[in-house]
Amino acid sequence: MKNRSIRFKLAAWFSLILALVTGVTFLAVRGASQTVLRGAIRGFLMGAVEENVNKIRYAEAGGYAGAGISIRWGDGVLLIDTDFMDVVNDVYTALYTSDGTMLYGENPLSFQTAAVPFTESKLWSLTVRGTRYELYDRKLALDTGTDEPLWIRGAVPETGSEVQLREITRLSLLLLPVLAALGVLSGWILSDRMLAPLSRIERAAAGISRGDDLKQRIDAGRNNDEAGRLARAFNAMLDRLEQSFEAERQFTADASHELRTPTAVLLAQSEYTLERERTPEEYVEALRVVRKQGRRMSDLIGDMLEYTRMDRQTDRYPMEPLDLSALAAETAEQMALIGDRGITLSARIEAGVAVRGNRMLLMRLMQNLIGNAYRYGKENGRIEVTLTRTGRDAVLAVADDGIGIAEEEREKVFDRFYRSDASRSVPGTGLGLSMVRRIAELHGGRVELESEPGTGSTFRVFLPESVGL
Repeated sequence: MKNRSIRFKLAAWFSLILALVTGVTFLAVRGASQTVLRGAIRGFLMGAVEENVNKIRYAEAGGYAGAGISIRWGDGVLLIDTDFMDVVNDVYTALYTSDGTMLYGENPLSFQTAAVPFTESKLWSLTVRGTRYELYDRKLALDTGTDEPLWIRGAVPETGSEVQLREITRLSLLLLPVLAALGVLSGWILSDRMLAPLSRIERAAAGISRGDDLKQRIDAGRNNDEAGRLARAFNAMLDRLEQSFEAERQFTADASHELRTPTAVLLAQSEYTLERERTPEEYVEALRVVRKQGRRMSDLIGDMLEYTRMDRQTDRYPMEPLDLSALAAETAEQMALIGDRGITLSARIEAGVAVRGNRMLLMRLMQNLIGNAYRYGKENGRIEVTLTRTGRDAVLAVADDGIGIAEEEREKVFDRFYRSDASRSVPGTGLGLSMVRRIAELHGGRVELESEPGTGSTFRVFLPESVGL
């Protein structure tokens, strides 16, 4: 059963449940039919007895003349109408004295019931030679001038109901299995239609695992049921996987490209220096080139490793309440010491701004933004660092008056290894702004860029503010 398909399991369980329901329905129908038929027979019995009660009268001696049946009783006669029904609808009725003597009528159980005392308006049953009979006694309210009461006893066999019950049973055994078979067939077809999206998902997953087509998607149609939502969720997962694969391929290509240049410089410088004997000054210059490219490679590899850790090991960076105002002031003070190309750095920090975050990552975010402003700032320019509150967010902004960024490049600058300076004359790894955005996302925030070419750029980082420390 474990290796069977879901369709087979659903059909099997549905068939089993339907079989149980069919069995219970058969027993319920048979029981209900038996109860109804027995109730109908008892109704016929009581009705016939009550009707015959009204067809018996008592008259004084000599006070009767006319058609009918007369039975001498006491000082008068019992008058029985000619339409007194001995047998109707298999109901037998007879007139008795209280000691069980039959005066008139018919009763197939007269011998078996002779010793059974009469009970007023009570139904009771008796089984004789395998046939069940229902009996009903009724006392006559006649003033006969005697103390001895008269009774009418009715009896009806259940043979008629048994015949009808057997017919109902036969029809039930014929129709219920047919209905059950139709139900099983309908369940099989319905399960096939309901599980069709799962089959498409299976085929798509198999195609993707074979590497046939990573762009393959599942047609979810317009259905908004569980299968449709699952197909759309699977498509969304495939979109993210495809984006991840593309990003990984791009990352590998970009990293190879970025590392190729310093590696080529190192090899070329080494080969050039080793071609012949050099002066000490030439060796020193060659070592300076090697050191510069080595540092560039080291910085690039370090940034790549840090970026990978942020992507895959977010648990390495525990979040805790921290004073962002103090951290921003400390970082701005340290970065102001760079003073590269006469650029001055000023800070306006609002006090008491707190967030929940990782101190090392947030410091790295600010260092990357300020370092980027130094690299692309103009000679003797300025950098301004501000920290304010806006609604529920803490807003950290770094503004410069440098070269600015063209509109078509504003989104690209956050891509890994992308640099606005196509000539690569400005030092850097091309991962700084990409890391800024990733750090902001890890803290539940976002980054916005406002820039004009030749005027400067302003990067704003919005972080959810924490209430207190």
